[in-house]
Amino acid sequence: MIKTKKLVLILMLIFVSLLISGCRGSGVIAGSWPGITVDGPTAYIANNQAVYTIDLADEGDQMDTFPAEAIRGATFFHAPLKIDEETLIQGGYDNKVYTIDLDNGAVREFFNSTKNRWIAPLAFDGSLIYAPNSNGILYAVDLDGEGIWEFETGAAIWAAPLLDEGTLYIASQDHFIYAVDASSGKEVWKTDLGASVVNVPVMDEDGTLYVGSFGSRIFAINSQNGSIIWEYETEGWVWGSPTLGTDNTLYATDLNANLYALDTTDGSQIWSKQVQAGSSITGSVLFYNDALFVATRGGTIASYDLTGQRLWKEEVGNEDNPVEFHGTPVLAGENLILVSSVGSDALVYAFNTSLEPLWQFTPAK
Repeated sequence: MIKTKKLVLILMLIFVSLLISGCRGSGVIAGSWPGITVDGPTAYIANNQAVYTIDLADEGDQMDTFPAEAIRGATFFHAPLKIDEETLIQGGYDNKVYTIDLDNGAVREFFNSTKNRWIAPLAFDGSLIYAPNSNGILYAVDLDGEGIWEFETGAAIWAAPLLDEGTLYIASQDHFIYAVDASSGKEVWKTDLGASVVNVPVMDEDGTLYVGSFGSRIFAINSQNGSIIWEYETEGWVWGSPTLGTDNTLYATDLNANLYALDTTDGSQIWSKQVQAGSSITGSVLFYNDALFVATRGGTIASYDLTGQRLWKEEVGNEDNPVEFHGTPVLAGENLILVSSVGSDALVYAFNTSLEPLWQFTPAK
């Protein structure tokens, strides 16, 4: 219990320090958490001041590093956005958004109309890029880097927007979730959830939104009008997005390292499991082949069946070489799962679906 409180306190301090540094608008942060984007046999890893490309068919062999020389202050927090076969979009902690040309390696300034940090992932609809910033503004930007519209919330945005049928759903640390018209940037509705939200809402086939909050709550919300359908109280803060399963089941995690299965019809608990005592989970659940994969800040990755019975478990690292898994396990092939880490030399650990370690990616010096 003491260790759990310590881990949650550390995460709270990270959360507060990022908010403070973002408000000051100056300085360089010492590190970030790796973001992973998978595209066929290639993965793009954003971390600190570089974006790495690795070959998934060759045990994570490092192919390229962008930029060739680090840009001062341009620490990267979110997974790269690939908008076509040749271009990545990456926001930096230096208040700028960059394009990365995968053919020639050129890194160019793309958008610089704000004075605050880019932490949240970006979204793309084929013509516009939707970029949430730590200043609390969601920007719509065309492919020439020109701002089309802005939508302002009351606090920092750390989550990508969800786009569905012309409407953007965006969660903010001002405690509200917003529905915004994607073409005009006009507010459709907003709902107060009572605490900060840093995860992307998910939507089911019936148009119900699901999102978790730092108020230790998971909400089901009507996407048409923003009304709250039900809410479920978790033991700890909810950092990662909920995950939709089958048979009206929703899966979620919290900062007490709990895994929850909820009934989407009424929010009732089906079962819950603590994945690792004294740890926390900041990522979401990977749902694949009727199995649930989760990774903890204590260096454990585990899988469960749909009844909550544990299938496989692997503990990585030790006291001399601690490993902290930060994000959501990423499916990179039929039998390949990637997990990003902080606090160790390796940025990415690879496992098969039985959670046997396969390889790890450590950037070349």
